[in-house]
Amino acid sequence: MKLSPLDIRHHEFPGRFGGYDRLSVRQFLTDVAEELEGVLQERQSMQERMQELERRVAELKEQEDEIRRTLVAAERMGHDLRELATRESEVILAQANSFRDAIHNDAQLRSTELEAAHQSRISALELAFRGRFADLEREQHQLILERERAQAERMADLERVFSDRHSDLTARLASARQEYAQFLSGYRALVSSFSELSARHILPEELAPLERPPLPSAPVPTLDVPLPDLPTAPEPHELPRIEEQQFL
Repeated sequence: MKLSPLDIRHHEFPGRFGGYDRLSVRQFLTDVAEELEGVLQERQSMQERMQELERRVAELKEQEDEIRRTLVAAERMGHDLRELATRESEVILAQANSFRDAIHNDAQLRSTELEAAHQSRISALELAFRGRFADLEREQHQLILERERAQAERMADLERVFSDRHSDLTARLASARQEYAQFLSGYRALVSSFSELSARHILPEELAPLERPPLPSAPVPTLDVPLPDLPTAPEPHELPRIEEQQFL
C-alpha cells in the first residue's frame, strides 16, 4: 500500500491498556512524515532533472547531426579553399619573385650610384683636408716667427733696461762713496778742532779740586771700514733664456 506523508501524519492507532505514549508516537509519525516528504520531493526533483537531461541529450543528438553535416560541408569547403589558396599562393609567389628581382636590380643600381657619390665625396674631403692642413702649417710657421720676433724684442728691452739700471746704480754707488769720504773728512776736522779748543781753555786754580766732566769720546770712523757692496747684476748673456713655445 502506498503511504503519503499526510497519511502517516494523521494515522491513528487503536488504544489499549499499557500501550505506547501517544505524544511520542505522534512525534515519531511527524518525523517520519517529514522525512518521507523530503524523500518524495527529492525524487520529484530527480525525475524533473532526468527529464531535463533526456531533453538535453535529444538536443545534443540533433546538434551532433547538425555538426556532422556542418563538418562535411566544412571539409568540402576546406578542400575548395585549399585548392584556391594553392592557386593564389602560386600567383602571389610569382609576383613576389618578380618584385624581388625588380628590387634587387634597383638596389644594385642604387648601390652603384652611392658608391660613385661616396668616392667623389671622399676625394673632395681629401682635397679640402690637404688645403686646410697646408693653411694650418703656414699659420703655425707664422705664429712661431712672430713669437720669436716678440721674444727677441722683449729680450732686447730687458737687456736695455738692465744696462740703464746697472749704470744708474753704479753712479749712485760712486756718489754715495764720495759723500761718505767727504763726511769722514769733515768729521775728523771737527774732532780735531774740538780737541784743540779743549786744550786751550784750562780751569782756574780754585776750580782745580772740582772734577772736570769727561769730554764725550766718540769713535772716529775711518775709511778702512768697507762699505756694503750692492749686489752685482748678472751680465746680459747670463739672463735665463725664455723657452720658445710651440703652437699647434
